[in-house]
Amino acid sequence: MKRWRLWIVNIVLLLTLMGSSWGRRVDDAVVSSNDFLSALNMPYRGWKINDEKLSASELEVLKPDATLVRRYNSPDGDMAELAVIAGHRKQSVHTPGFCMVGGGWEMLEQRDDVLALPERKVDIIRTIMRNDKQQALVVLYFFTDGDYCTRNIVQFQGHQILSRLRSQVPIGALVRLMVPVRKDTADAQQLAEDFARATVPAVLANLRGVHLITR
Repeated sequence: MKRWRLWIVNIVLLLTLMGSSWGRRVDDAVVSSNDFLSALNMPYRGWKINDEKLSASELEVLKPDATLVRRYNSPDGDMAELAVIAGHRKQSVHTPGFCMVGGGWEMLEQRDDVLALPERKVDIIRTIMRNDKQQALVVLYFFTDGDYCTRNIVQFQGHQILSRLRSQVPIGALVRLMVPVRKDTADAQQLAEDFARATVPAVLANLRGVHLITR
């Protein structure tokens, strides 16, 4: 019996060592194409486009492989923003509440929804947020690796774990779209959906083409 206990202990230690070694390989993986999101060409209605940057503190916490925060402004004052935070580390994928609540926004309404893209449907979270200046936003978001899409971050993390068990180094991303409420919420929601149909397919195709290399 003692001999079997020793075997069991040795097997557990070996599995722990192998898991730790693979975990380090995942963390040390590099992306074959640096900043793979910034070159995406996604025009929308001829609106003016500006790319924003995450702060140094956000980059330090999230440790993304690539980010895209692109703001679209129309001549008559409408605005839409697409944010994609992508990375192979667990902390890179987060809910919008991580940054937006800290930025002074509070959630008024949240519900599960489905976004109809040209070639597929994606499960999303639809939220209405407001700040202390009484400004409101429609926010749509979901999590994806380019192929698998879900509104549930726990399910997404489980999908990522399964990929690691298959000796794959998965890329994951938060995709978030925001539209300010100017006239009424219904108009903002309609604009957010149209904006998503014009931009999200290119994001998903780009993420599917990302390759990570373990050292």
